[in-house]
Amino acid sequence: MKPEVKGEIVDVLKNSLDAIRDDNIKKLRDLSNKIINSSSLFQDEDIITVAVMTYSLSKIYERSDYRKYPSWNLFNETTINSIKGASFALQNNNIDAFEKNIKNILDVIDELDNKLKNYIKDAFYNSQIARGSRLHEHGISLGRTAELLGINQWELSDYIGRTGIAEVVEGMTMKEDRRLKIARGLFGND
Repeated sequence: MKPEVKGEIVDVLKNSLDAIRDDNIKKLRDLSNKIINSSSLFQDEDIITVAVMTYSLSKIYERSDYRKYPSWNLFNETTINSIKGASFALQNNNIDAFEKNIKNILDVIDELDNKLKNYIKDAFYNSQIARGSRLHEHGISLGRTAELLGINQWELSDYIGRTGIAEVVEGMTMKEDRRLKIARGLFGND
């Protein structure tokens, strides 16, 4: 793993932990948006996993009604402990332990109440699609994005089509005569 990728993941994990403790959903979502930019640059599976996980957690923690389920505490404690463990492992260059800690968050889902389990599974899957669309928006091909996230290319394509991400106009230009007038003004040739 590249040092800059490792450093950014550690930073996002630590800040995610603070955001969860402070119940700051916006911060979690912002962290995911921040790291998705690096995901598109490095196309590293670990950084993409952290981007999806962070976004998923923002969607899960914003649903405060799910905190009433008896198994919520198990999910919450596992998430916090796994993020701590992943951060510690990565700081000590133990990639296997980092990946195991991230996987623990997904593994605990099967132990939850059915309704909570289904919601959290859906949140993770939908987050993969949503983050995939953002990667594609940053210039990664549809096929490569689907490959990096381990998702279906057709579902990603359908989501992008429904959200109109592919149709975003990147910039507006001025008419040629207006640009020429501004340029002449800059050089004192009105």
